[in-house]
Amino acid sequence: MSSDRVTVVIPAELEPGFLLAGADTVVAGTTSEAVDHLARLLDAEASGVIAVYQPFLAELPADQLAAYEASVSPVVVLLPSGLEEHDDVSHRTRISAMLSRAVGYHITFGEEVVR
Repeated sequence: MSSDRVTVVIPAELEPGFLLAGADTVVAGTTSEAVDHLARLLDAEASGVIAVYQPFLAELPADQLAAYEASVSPVVVLLPSGLEEHDDVSHRTRISAMLSRAVGYHITFGEEVVR
């Protein structure tokens, strides 16, 4: 992982899209593989952003997940699957929180217009 890149830990079926977007990809098939890849990337002590497919980390204890999210260099963000329903958290709120973690400050968006 280079210092100016985003590396994503994702399932194989999502890899082509992230490659087309120019991200470095690491394919995992299970939570265990994803955690192993994440540990290896963190041990490399490279700066940048590591985005991990959220369903891979859903089974982890909250304290372990919080430790990953507390990483500053590299920044670790969860990449939502986009499939689950979040009654209590809007899509806009999740994206805002991800951007805040990735860039180090809070970004707000204008009011959403419902038509």
